[in-house]
Amino acid sequence: MTLRWSFSLVFALWMNLLLPSATPAQGIPFAVGGDNVESETSMIPFQVKFRGILNATARGKSLGMVSLGINTYHEKYDFDVMTAEAIDNPRISSGAILRQYKDRQKDINLTGPKELLSKIGQAEPGTPLAIIGFLRQRDKTLQLTNVEILGASTETR
Repeated sequence: MTLRWSFSLVFALWMNLLLPSATPAQGIPFAVGGDNVESETSMIPFQVKFRGILNATARGKSLGMVSLGINTYHEKYDFDVMTAEAIDNPRISSGAILRQYKDRQKDINLTGPKELLSKIGQAEPGTPLAIIGFLRQRDKTLQLTNVEILGASTETR
């Protein structure tokens, strides 16, 4: 009886090793970097909009403080995020967007047209901004498409 049980156990272990299991594959993305755009390893950019205050101290309504880096200027700016949304995909939560950047854990590196980078670089501390761009989680880059100084009537697109 123990020989039969031992053989059954060895056979079951070999079957687990030889046959792929469907359970571990659930939720694993198949593309390089993943299909799940909010994943920290995703290479797929998605459009986001941040609203917040540049170089201000965190307030009660804040989602968190993130660090924006502009490599061209060799500068970093603190950005107190009030709202974060995925423009084309409302199912992505602000928490998923900010997960790896919140509380300045990692920098969001800004890229884009010089005039948009300059709007951020030349903004006074406490300036409310709306920043729109394509966020690539794996590279931690935000390709700017629009920067708006909130409360101002001019806008650059």
